[in-house]
Amino acid sequence: MTKSKMLLLLSGFILLVSSVAFAQVPVVTAEQVRSWIDGKKKFVLIDARPAEEYQQGHIAGAINIPPDRMKTEASALPKDKATPMIFYCRGAG
Repeated sequence: MTKSKMLLLLSGFILLVSSVAFAQVPVVTAEQVRSWIDGKKKFVLIDARPAEEYQQGHIAGAINIPPDRMKTEASALPKDKATPMIFYCRGAG
């Protein structure tokens, strides 16, 4: 699956989470994420789907951390709390 198709598919389910202001979780659009990727903005992209779905296709550069592995995979998250983290999934099913 191409990056554009994945971004379009997931556009309604992309969340930007700032570790500094965790209480506020703004939603960002696929176009915003694409501009960040193209503009080389520093952020971490996290695919929160199950590993099987991640392996079938994901946005280039995304790391796979499903919700049930969030605590055990915390070391993969940025140490700098100001680094934005973008989580995406397939949405409510």
